[in-house]
Amino acid sequence: MQPGIIHLNLKEPDTPLSDIPDQSTFLSIDPLAEEWDELASRVGATPYVRPGWVAAWWRAFGVGKLEIHTLKRDGRLVAVLPVARRYGAVRSVTNYHTPISDLLAEDWNAATELARTLFTGEPRLVSITSLDHLGTSMTACRLAAEKAGYSVVVRPFQRSPYLDVEGNMTEYESRLSRNLVAGLNKSWRRLGRQGKVSVEIAGGRERLEALLREAFAVEASSWKGTCGTAIQSRPETRSFYTDVARWAATRDMLRLFFLRLDQRPLAMFYALEERGICHLLKGGYDQAYRRFSPGQLLMRAVVSHCFATGLSRLEFHGDAAPYKLRWADAVDERKRFEAFSPSPVGKFLWAALAYGWPAAKLMLGLFGTWKQAGT
Repeated sequence: MQPGIIHLNLKEPDTPLSDIPDQSTFLSIDPLAEEWDELASRVGATPYVRPGWVAAWWRAFGVGKLEIHTLKRDGRLVAVLPVARRYGAVRSVTNYHTPISDLLAEDWNAATELARTLFTGEPRLVSITSLDHLGTSMTACRLAAEKAGYSVVVRPFQRSPYLDVEGNMTEYESRLSRNLVAGLNKSWRRLGRQGKVSVEIAGGRERLEALLREAFAVEASSWKGTCGTAIQSRPETRSFYTDVARWAATRDMLRLFFLRLDQRPLAMFYALEERGICHLLKGGYDQAYRRFSPGQLLMRAVVSHCFATGLSRLEFHGDAAPYKLRWADAVDERKRFEAFSPSPVGKFLWAALAYGWPAAKLMLGLFGTWKQAGT
């Protein structure tokens, strides 16, 4: 068995699937947006399956034909899944800028029926990225693939750290490395000798464009700018995070954290906050002030904010980088689900991943590829 390839023996649940005859496919988000958003609120979904996020993502990164699969029960929307169809492949509208993906469904029956729509038209490949490997969405996708006769491979995508916010900041810091806490206290005192140090938390209701310019500039001044992975390194990435910020600000979800020295921003975190969870999406610091650890000082302020405002969880998102693990207490495993058709080509491509055939892997890389934005 290849490392990272998961083989599960799944059985279809004993509960019979409900009859959901009203199945539709939309080619535009707008006609569905209000019902879609209401469904997301009803089931307590993450921001990443809401129409506002998906619309911003599609404008920035979308390639191919957008299809929005929907299911209704008794006239009420109960499931939504946007996908992109291109060159015989069906893919989720996600990339490395999408921390979490899910089938947005009211219940298990709706999720299972929705997963079956992925195989409409017998695509050669179905690929859904950033699923919880033990979650409902992954199980529903696997069962639907099995029913359609597809071969499945589940591969690692990201290991995302998080912190369950329990107790108070003092108790929490007592569990951290003494060297980390002592070093941050020292850095704060040293930075304070350079001028007035402050932390700003902005929701974007006022001065949003100016705040975004500051945030993007700070992030680009770090190693991310040198490596070309900063938000403003690519026009589509800048457009995406600008659109998401405008959308989130209208919903009071946006949180822009700044560490300032005499009003000069030294570090930033771009975050969303909803349903008691703070989602850190982007961060960076001014390389010229690296000796003062501005990124870690601001991270401490973010964690303190979570405790002070009664949030339940801090999601660091992205990969499990060492600087995140200093603050986190657990890691979520995110996976990429891929299902290959029972055709000869599909079986060959499945073997590329299941058994590591170099030639087949090359073919898989060439098949159905479209441009994705960098991390």
